[in-house]
Amino acid sequence: MERLAGAAVASCMILLLLLVPCAQFQGQSPEAPEEAWAEGQPPEASEDALTMLLSEGGCGAFAALVATTAGVGDTFREQIGSDLGLTILCPDDEAVGAFVPRFHSLTVDEQAGLLLYHGLRMAYSEELHSRVYWLWEVLTLDGEQTLIINHYRGRAILSPWPPSSQNEASITKTVVDDDHLAVYLIDAVLIPTESKKPDFFWDFLGPFLLVIAGLLALFLLWHRLPSYSLVCSVVVV
Repeated sequence: MERLAGAAVASCMILLLLLVPCAQFQGQSPEAPEEAWAEGQPPEASEDALTMLLSEGGCGAFAALVATTAGVGDTFREQIGSDLGLTILCPDDEAVGAFVPRFHSLTVDEQAGLLLYHGLRMAYSEELHSRVYWLWEVLTLDGEQTLIINHYRGRAILSPWPPSSQNEASITKTVVDDDHLAVYLIDAVLIPTESKKPDFFWDFLGPFLLVIAGLLALFLLWHRLPSYSLVCSVVVV
């Protein structure tokens, strides 16, 4: 009975997310929504409804960061209205609370990137990701960053790809499993793999100098061979 009640609440929240924008068109001509769809503009979900949904699912601290970080909430709501939908990997309040000091030490762009890293570019149902028995690479909303989903002993484990540390998280609860939105509670904050900054010497100048040194060594060896041959002939005689 409790599971049925929870499912009913979740369904109502999803319906609210998708229907709230309809109220924004009151007073406009009937053609306005159709024109928006024709232009490929997805309906925007309610910010309050999304925050409430995440908070009731056990990740209110993460929801607060999403709501107060410019651009993140808008990106999430836009993805919900897309054809593919959205998956949110929502760290629980304990995990976010421990990470908050480090979060506030990041730049604004890094904060947004980290939050978007917890959003996947498709609504992955529980049935779909539970069929994965090895490694499954998925795209996040943070540019071209990817995550790996791996099932091990009945647990769905998420980790950055390419791997840069032992940072990983496990799915502990399914909050929402809908066609346009899937939300899973996880037990840790996922940290994107840091892009390696190019080192001018080792990445560019170093290999060039090694090639030059190799060619010079071959040149000297080639010109010394006749001398070595002459010396060897004299010794033999």
